[in-house]
Amino acid sequence: RHLECVVSLLRAIAMLRNGVLLLMVGASAVTAKTPVVVPGWPKLPFPFSTALMSKSGTLHISGMQGIDFTKPPPALVPGGITEQTKQTLANIEAVAHAAGGSMDDILECTVLLADLKDFKAMNSAYATFFTDGTPPARVALEAALAGGALVEIKCTGEISK
Repeated sequence: RHLECVVSLLRAIAMLRNGVLLLMVGASAVTAKTPVVVPGWPKLPFPFSTALMSKSGTLHISGMQGIDFTKPPPALVPGGITEQTKQTLANIEAVAHAAGGSMDDILECTVLLADLKDFKAMNSAYATFFTDGTPPARVALEAALAGGALVEIKCTGEISK
């Protein structure tokens, strides 16, 4: 019996090392987090998930930029902050829909801007995506962004199951 416990513990450690968090329930395992896959988007070559859904329905969306994933190869949309903000939020909306939700389910956003002078233009585009009268809680910060992006937005939401 002791040996069985040790073997089970070693298997659990191996699973955690592989980035898989499992909850053991009786003889079966239930995944505590599920990756959200957007239909039509390519698999991205980055060491993080586009989004994860918890068992409880919490949606964690990684930082999104104004990249058009529908055209090969995926690239930042041309134009400035307004176009990139609209594409960024369209990407977030696609992730929310793929998870079974909508923009109304987004509770919190962190907005990163390459230059805070773009805040007003970003804010105007941002407002058009949250129309239920209760926009998400939000913070906006200036940061150096990867890939030459002007804006990156990370969100958390709650999707009823």
